[in-house]
Amino acid sequence: MPQYQTWEEFSRAAEKLYLADPMKARVVLKYRHSDGSLCIKVTDDLVQWSWKYYNRNAIAGGLET
Repeated sequence: MPQYQTWEEFSRAAEKLYLADPMKARVVLKYRHSDGSLCIKVTDDLVQWSWKYYNRNAIAGGLET
């Protein structure tokens, strides 16, 4: 499963996959509050692209008032 490092590359690949066959394309979003990560996967059952984002501030500590 290829994983892109930049949002621009991932968004272009995901859009291209969607435009090839919009009825087969699926998107999965997964957010983990504990470590502040967001994972986005786009697939059409033949090809799958993924992108992960980590919020470094969420890992460092909790809420500050």
